[in-house]
Amino acid sequence: MNLAPPQLNGFEIHSLLGRGGMSTVWEARQIALDRPVAVKVLDPAMSRDPEDVKRFVVEARLAAKLSHANLVRVFDVGNQSGVYYYVMELIRGYDAGAWLRRKGQIDPFESLAVAESLAVALEYAWNQVGLIHCDIKPANIMIDADGTVKLADLGVARCLRGHSRNTDDGADDITGTPAYMAPEQVTGDAPLDCRTDMYALGATLYHLVTGHKLFEGDDDTVMNLQCNGAAPDAREYTPGLPDPYAALLEKLLARNPAMRPRHWSAAMQDMQLVRRGEYPTGEPISAGGSSMLRRRAAAILLQDEIEAHPTPVRRRGGAPYPAAASLALAPRGWLVLLAAVIFLVGFAVGVLLLRLFS
Repeated sequence: MNLAPPQLNGFEIHSLLGRGGMSTVWEARQIALDRPVAVKVLDPAMSRDPEDVKRFVVEARLAAKLSHANLVRVFDVGNQSGVYYYVMELIRGYDAGAWLRRKGQIDPFESLAVAESLAVALEYAWNQVGLIHCDIKPANIMIDADGTVKLADLGVARCLRGHSRNTDDGADDITGTPAYMAPEQVTGDAPLDCRTDMYALGATLYHLVTGHKLFEGDDDTVMNLQCNGAAPDAREYTPGLPDPYAALLEKLLARNPAMRPRHWSAAMQDMQLVRRGEYPTGEPISAGGSSMLRRRAAAILLQDEIEAHPTPVRRRGGAPYPAAASLALAPRGWLVLLAAVIFLVGFAVGVLLLRLFS
């Protein structure tokens, strides 16, 4: 369906750049400054809801407070005859989702460069206002014509200090894109902080280097899997992926936030280590502790104990999700007993054969 461009004094609206659930984005020229801009316009149906208007305006004001090379800048916000809009820099490039669709898989170290740029921006935003983006995904990662990576769309972001939260009226709602949401974002069992975005960055990095999302299915299925499932090791899809790189993915995708990097500078340190061919800092994630299943030798697998019946996950305000099936491995004591039985049976058979043929 062709949309009629909005009529806004002071702007020449040229063409539609994109459309989301709440808004449209248009390429335009700001007449007074004679500069190209992008104009984000709230959907007319949303404009009649005061809460939707509030979220839209808060998003614009929050973005305008942040000035960083790797964040899309916002210049102005306004309302003309009931049309709510804000003005932001025009990115002449493409988003990482389009890049991925074109290539199928993105080179691991090109993907890592994208992740490093995002980590720098997110560290800045976290230090400035305690910002949690809550919706990191390929479609929100813009790459400008000069190769600069920029994170866009603060529509569901949460700001923990120095600014009104963008979700005061819905703090218990599940917001974000299920394929990239951290378990604590699904369940509400732990406070959200910068490590919530690290999980989403890990899920995005996994998608870029493998060409596959962590989990597929309807929203409820995917949210269940984010808490209980295990995606294949990235090396199953990308055989040449270095082992330290897989270890980084596993760490970013740890289900327990405490097992992820403690802060963005620690995450960036891990990325730099991986770029040099070294493993991330700290102990490896224990088996079953990450949303990515580690590919390991059977002998090592036998030494790890995985809970046979994980506790069902309860989504916010709803019934529990069913727990996903998991592999119950024999504890070490049973392995020792089994080995002893095999030895004794073998010894008895040997003695019997000696008697028969002596």
